[in-house]
Amino acid sequence: MLDFLAGYAIFVFVASVHECAHAWAAERCGDPTARAAGRVTLDPRAHIDPIGTVLIPLSPLIFSILGAGGPPGGLCFFGWARPVPVNPTRLGRSRMASIAVSLAGCASGFLIAAAAALLLRAAGPLFRGPGAHAGVVSETLLRLASVSIFLGIFNLVPIPPLDGYHVLTTLIGVDPGKSGAFLAASGPWLILILINTPFLAGGLGAGFAAAWRGVFLPLAGM
Repeated sequence: MLDFLAGYAIFVFVASVHECAHAWAAERCGDPTARAAGRVTLDPRAHIDPIGTVLIPLSPLIFSILGAGGPPGGLCFFGWARPVPVNPTRLGRSRMASIAVSLAGCASGFLIAAAAALLLRAAGPLFRGPGAHAGVVSETLLRLASVSIFLGIFNLVPIPPLDGYHVLTTLIGVDPGKSGAFLAASGPWLILILINTPFLAGGLGAGFAAAWRGVFLPLAGM
């Protein structure tokens, strides 16, 4: 259980950085809406979504307590944080500004993973040396990178309310009002349905494996 809770804490941290990055990028592009809402912060309380940040990620632990199976021991968590409010009309006429705000969250996750990889490379002998503390640090960095990469790839999927959906609708010129209404009505439930399909789950797994083996492990010198 402690291992599961440690993974959940990492998930909440990565999700908070993700949403903070959206808010920061929106402000840099001219929209202060997120700043006014208190979202340019790493404080998880500003970003928690009852379903995506609490119920869904903690459901394995809840089932375990109810006697329906144990929590997973893997590195990845599935879920999302509360979307950052963005006013597209204040981002200017350029679609690139809106796309940059949408992709900022995913970029933050990949940057976290890259930082963890470089830290493992720079201090790898120390982290992999004898002693319990070295193992804990190495395992924490690996888990941090794993969750960051998985959530970064997951959020690129073009279904609401994920970032890939916002990028897609911006590129094809979908009206933001109609897009927002559809997102609010169907987004989380559509994710729950699609995440259990072999195609989407397999695609996420393949994308994660490619990033992990092709980029992270070589960058970390492992």
